Amino acid sequence: MNAAASRFFHNVLTNGIREMVFIIRVDGDQNFYYEFLNDAAKERTMLTEVVIGKTFHGVYPKQTAEFLTQKYKKVLDLQEVMTYEDSYESPDGIKYSETTLTPLYDNGQCIHIVALVKDITQRKLTEYGIQKSKNELDRNKQKYRSLYDYNLDAILSLDLSGNILNGNNAAASVFGYQTREIRNSLFTDLIYTDDIEIANEIFKNVRSGKPQMRQLRVLHKSSGVVEVIVKFTPIVIEGAIVGIYGIFKDINDQILLGKKYRESEDHFRIIADNSNDLITMINKYGYIVYVSPSYKEVLDHETDEYIGQHFLHNVHTDDVDHLQNSFTHSIVTHTTWKEQFRQKNGTGDYIWSELRGTPVYNEEEQFTHMVVVSRNITLRKDYEQQLQHMAYHDPLTGLPNRRYFMEQLVSQLETIKGTKRRLAIIMMDLDQFKTINDRMGHDIGDKVIQEYGRRISSVICESDLLARLGGDEFILMLPNAKSQQDVTNVAGRILRVINEMWHVENNEFYTTTSLGIIISSPYSPESANTLLKHADKQLYKAKKSGKNNYRVYDFLQKSM
Repeated sequence: MNAAASRFFHNVLTNGIREMVFIIRVDGDQNFYYEFLNDAAKERTMLTEVVIGKTFHGVYPKQTAEFLTQKYKKVLDLQEVMTYEDSYESPDGIKYSETTLTPLYDNGQCIHIVALVKDITQRKLTEYGIQKSKNELDRNKQKYRSLYDYNLDAILSLDLSGNILNGNNAAASVFGYQTREIRNSLFTDLIYTDDIEIANEIFKNVRSGKPQMRQLRVLHKSSGVVEVIVKFTPIVIEGAIVGIYGIFKDINDQILLGKKYRESEDHFRIIADNSNDLITMINKYGYIVYVSPSYKEVLDHETDEYIGQHFLHNVHTDDVDHLQNSFTHSIVTHTTWKEQFRQKNGTGDYIWSELRGTPVYNEEEQFTHMVVVSRNITLRKDYEQQLQHMAYHDPLTGLPNRRYFMEQLVSQLETIKGTKRRLAIIMMDLDQFKTINDRMGHDIGDKVIQEYGRRISSVICESDLLARLGGDEFILMLPNAKSQQDVTNVAGRILRVINEMWHVENNEFYTTTSLGIIISSPYSPESANTLLKHADKQLYKAKKSGKNNYRVYDFLQKSM
């Protein structure tokens, strides 16, 4: 295959295939080494070219490394293509994948395994959804079958004359009779004497197709009078009423609970006093009338300090408007509301909190107060910020990664569009990095990469953006490039600082760097990808011309 074809296929593998592609080298001892991963793999797994040449155990925790090793060894044992499914953590949450491992042979010896990893998250979620629907249907059928036999309320099946045809298990609990003892009896035989007339009246109404519900008293075989709520429902088959269901709910316990309801305010206070959440009651004017004791522990303020304060008094100014709007919207729409916000604690610091507010209305549907339950989510917010940082930064150097750099470059190009401002891009790498990596080992190579980033950072301005593209390749954006001379001055400082003696672990050596420089034109703004391609071309020219130098392309002057 000629060089052009090779570059074409390499570009297709790297940029053209949206599935993740890994090429793993297999040595004679069945050890597996990363040899290639495409852009899709880098974006979704946050791996970089640092893993090239490393084994699974050099990249992943032990459990993950052993899992991968087992799968790849199985391919060697079977000597055929193998597919398996797996899941992994990504910045967007849990992802499901299908991996196809294809062994490649040379003279009968497996020398590489190509892993093609497809994202099957949507398929899995769809399968789970279908299975969930089937399970739900089965559960509903079981619920329907169980409604009669296992209902906790007594159910009697009656004919249109009021005779008892059947009863469920709970009927014995409410009436004290087994079904066989009352079958073919009139249901009114079970009604307390003073309520029989009312029972006959509502039974008459339900026979005309009108469901009825009423509180009545029934007779228990041994316990005397029992208070019940009875619901009479017509049994309709093919449009005709063929019988009546009588559902009798024992409400003796509810009557007792009604007596305890008067103590509910005390019960609420007991719950609030022992809750770790912040419980707040806000009147219709937005002022606090009650806070739970947990305010003292969480916010380090005495509870009395909050009574009479407006509920937004300690909220971060950036969060005031959206909280007020949500508060008002909740009242108008009669809906609960959730928000995340920052509030100041006793030390003057702001903590992240998440609240759930529930509006309360009187019998005339007039808003009376809002009950708000909130909790401290600062740790969760910190974790989310860590995940955000991981998605946009290189794990080895801590510098921004390609994704972050490209987003900032696109944004910067949009900002300077239509102005006379220009920006410059400097792409660079170390001239002898492969030699250093091969001779001194990957661990030293990683430290060299870190030191490379630190040295460049030490000679650039705070407004400049340095990022690591992968391997030993770094890129620098100068957003305020006033002239070509300013840009080459920066390049000169980078060359000089890299030329200084290197001390890494117990190794001392010299190395150099090459730079490709692009300066944009304010009159014909180039795309971000165009700038990077030209910078890469200038870097290649710098290396071809002897390394340890730079090459410049100025879109305004059209000069090199």
